[in-house]
Amino acid sequence: MSQLGQTLERAWDSLLNGLAYVAGLLVVAVALSVLYEVVARYFFNSPTIWAVDFTEYSLVYITFLGTPWVLRDHAHTRVELVVERLRPRLRLVLGMLVSLAAATGAVVMAWEGAWETWESYLGGHAELKAWRVYRWPLILPICVGSFLLVVEFLRQACNNLGMLSRGDPIPDESAPPGQDSL
Repeated sequence: MSQLGQTLERAWDSLLNGLAYVAGLLVVAVALSVLYEVVARYFFNSPTIWAVDFTEYSLVYITFLGTPWVLRDHAHTRVELVVERLRPRLRLVLGMLVSLAAATGAVVMAWEGAWETWESYLGGHAELKAWRVYRWPLILPICVGSFLLVVEFLRQACNNLGMLSRGDPIPDESAPPGQDSL
């Protein structure tokens, strides 16, 4: 891989790691806010007006900022009942096709998210709950996260295609860790 390619890959990985870190911090903040809400409500009879809204808004950020990192690390839930029975080369081709199909779906989500974000921004739409906040910052992560998913899906498809075209050894994901079969 060229020096530029390595630099871009490191930058991409740093971006996804940073966004996953932010998502992780939000998970902690949500947990603490729910704990605070429970204690305030049940021990002091003084519920908050902000904890539920904060949780709702944070869940969008957690989901869409963390998902590209999860995809990159193959940490998502996968049903492999059929796939694990395929030969490694066929599994690689299927993975490439699935990545391309998923990228297409993520393009639609990114487009719709961008459109909705732009419309909300132009219209000055606000959420009228405990906090009065503009809507566009709340839905912006849908657009950003979906775009990052598109890039990661295409990256994975290109990696699979590269392995196929170069004739690289194909790892057998059903083998125990450290044991690859060709």
